[in-house]
Amino acid sequence: MEVQIMSVFVGVVFVILSYFINVKKELRFLRGYNQERIRDKKKFIELASAFYLVGGFILILVPIVFPAEWSIAAVQYVVLANLVLIIYVNVTMVDK
Repeated sequence: MEVQIMSVFVGVVFVILSYFINVKKELRFLRGYNQERIRDKKKFIELASAFYLVGGFILILVPIVFPAEWSIAAVQYVVLANLVLIIYVNVTMVDK
């Protein structure tokens, strides 16, 4: 039960973070990115906000639809996808 509550809470935080990134253009909430050296900030904002919106909805919906074990897997996959996104942005979208 605690994992499901945590999953929904993190999902809501991700959806709110997506709003702040896309609508308010608040990039200071994102850590782990070389924001000063990103070539195309608009593309970066679209990519990051889409990821956090989709990840947030996944984390909110999985505990409602599936059993508790799936919530643990969903959290792990979203964290792994976040790591992949950080590596992708720092490799392809950052000036060397």
